[in-house]
Amino acid sequence: MNVWPLRLFAAVALIFSASFAHAIGDVALVTAVQGKVLRVLPNAQAPLETFVKLKEGDQLILEKSSSLRLVYFQGGRQETWSGEGALEIRTVESHASRLAPPEVKVLPALIVKQIAKTPTLDSQGRAGVTRLRSLGSVDAIAKLEAEYDRLRVESGGNDLNAEIYMLAGLYELREVERVENFLSDLQVRHKGNSEAMVLVSLYRKAIKSLR
Repeated sequence: MNVWPLRLFAAVALIFSASFAHAIGDVALVTAVQGKVLRVLPNAQAPLETFVKLKEGDQLILEKSSSLRLVYFQGGRQETWSGEGALEIRTVESHASRLAPPEVKVLPALIVKQIAKTPTLDSQGRAGVTRLRSLGSVDAIAKLEAEYDRLRVESGGNDLNAEIYMLAGLYELREVERVENFLSDLQVRHKGNSEAMVLVSLYRKAIKSLR
C-alpha cells in the first residue's frame, strides 16, 4: 500500500489546523485609547476599550482627534496611532487607511510576554485570566522589581508598560498582597488616567480568583 498520499494529507492537515488556530487567536493588546475609536462588528460598531485583545482581521475606525496604542504579541511592535482613519489588525503590524504613519517602538520579548498575560473583560464583563503556575521566590520578585524600575526610567511616564509588566508578574507569582498594594499606589500616582483606572479594575476582579 502506498502510504505517501496519506502522509501528504496528514502534513497538509497539520499545517492547516495550525494556521487556523493562529488565525483565530489574539494577536495584539490595546493599551491606550483617547477619543472615539470604534471596533467593527458583524452587524454594528462598538466603542473600543482599553485592555481589549484583538484578533487578526479586526477592523478599527478612529474618529477625529482620537488616538490608539496597541502592542503586537509576535515581534513586540508597539504602535501609537493618531487622527482620523481606519486600521486593519494583522499578524505583526496594522494596515492603515487615511492615517499618518504611527509612532513605532519595538518592545523586548520578555516585556511582551508579560503584557500578553494582562486580564481582559469577556462579554459578560468578568475579568478573564490565564491560570498560571506559581513561581514565587525572593529572586523572582527582585528581578521583577529591577526590570520594572528600568522600564519606568525608559518610558519617562509616557505609557503604562512598566505597570502592566509589574502587575502581570506579581499576579503570575500569586503575590496577591503585593498586587493589591501596587494597585493602591497606581491609583494615587496615575489619578485621572483612564487607562490606569481600567487596569486597576481588571486586576481587582482577577485577584478574586486567587482567594
